[in-house]
Amino acid sequence: MQKLDTYTKKERNRYLIGLSGQNIIYGVISSSLAYFLQFTILIPAIWVGIILSVSRVFDAIKDPVMGAMISRGKRQFKDYLTVLPIPTAILTALCFTNEVYSASNGAAKNFIIIASAFVVYIVWEIVYTLGDIPITGFPALLTKNEKDRTKLLSLRPIGAMASSVSALAVQPIAFALSAALGGSAANERNAFLITVSSFSVIGGIMFQFTAIGARERVTAKSDGNANQFRYFLTNPILRNITVSGILGSLKSMTGVILTPLVTYYFASKDPALSLFYTFLWGAGSFVGMIVSMMFVPKLTTKYSNEKVFVWVNLLNIVPNVLLFLLYLNFPKNMADAGQVIAMFVLTLMIGSCTSVSSTVQTLIISDAVELEDKLSGNRPTALFFSVQTFIIKIGAGLSSLAASAGYAVIHFSSAEVAALNEYVANGGIPRLDDKYSLLMTTLFFLFTIPVAISSFLSAVPFLKKRN
Repeated sequence: MQKLDTYTKKERNRYLIGLSGQNIIYGVISSSLAYFLQFTILIPAIWVGIILSVSRVFDAIKDPVMGAMISRGKRQFKDYLTVLPIPTAILTALCFTNEVYSASNGAAKNFIIIASAFVVYIVWEIVYTLGDIPITGFPALLTKNEKDRTKLLSLRPIGAMASSVSALAVQPIAFALSAALGGSAANERNAFLITVSSFSVIGGIMFQFTAIGARERVTAKSDGNANQFRYFLTNPILRNITVSGILGSLKSMTGVILTPLVTYYFASKDPALSLFYTFLWGAGSFVGMIVSMMFVPKLTTKYSNEKVFVWVNLLNIVPNVLLFLLYLNFPKNMADAGQVIAMFVLTLMIGSCTSVSSTVQTLIISDAVELEDKLSGNRPTALFFSVQTFIIKIGAGLSSLAASAGYAVIHFSSAEVAALNEYVANGGIPRLDDKYSLLMTTLFFLFTIPVAISSFLSAVPFLKKRN
């Protein structure tokens, strides 16, 4: 017989379907938008960096503000989750509607292309956040049972799997469709729009399932005090996980650099090879998600969430450093069988560590909510879980800016990208050409070393025992 203080199986399943749909939408944006803006419609690298970093940093900063607003408001989380899925899906497709940037367009048209990309993305970020905060914190409101809450939070990697699938699939499908359409920059732009729109429709429909038949059993109690940000000072768990997230921002470089790394080093825009290598290097995330669901509840029962978080982040340093050293030894031969096997093992470790770290981070935030209930009698669930969306977005924003800065340092921007695309279209293999050796080294460096440094920094706030 179903206990009255916890969610039903139908509620659990609908939540996981909705979470998967929402993550499909996020996976499309996080994996493809930066590539689309810089390498498909040829907006200069510095402008792409500004668009993505400013938008994401702005969005990250406003997340706690919106979380506080939701916590103090009278609406339930399910109200937001009922209204926002379809608008989010529509805005996702609109992010890919810009025309190709070109010197032949004229300054005014190119300005409109850049400005519209910025505005549409800002609007997408705002609407996405209004749904993201409630769906992130929803498990904490569906049950009063701590064990059941941990189980549901530990199943969140199912949503991340859906995000990974969309991230892996969009680029190869778009490349194949572009080739069928003719292979020009305009054809590739149209192919991305069609592909993204299809994924957005699927994601939006699934996202809509989240709130159907759901009942919030825990009241997100708040004292109504306007200064809710005091919790970042008074709640030690919330303070530490926030600092940890900021220090570990560049762990998101793995996802930011994966697409150009696969496209230009391994696949040379071949759709089949793009799918193969993207899946190969992304397999670690799937393994990590399975590990999270199977073992994180057991690990966190035996050890504290904070200890597991520290261990997995420190472990993540090793495979990232080894992968860059492997590239330095075989700069033109990473596609050979031996190096592919070695890189597969290392990316398996990286993806696993990242997935486990993300899951445990969610549990730590849940711990912060429970601690606040004991300290002050308040449960500002939306505010606290907005920290996780803040961490994700600040990481994506700063990683996009760092990547763009890296491209700018080696003078790889609009005209150079167009020349590289033409070189690849004529059958060239960039990794074998000394002309592109600096670009290849930059891609591998950005893919690994910032992640290793950030993994160490994210563990630092928890290395000292919390008072």
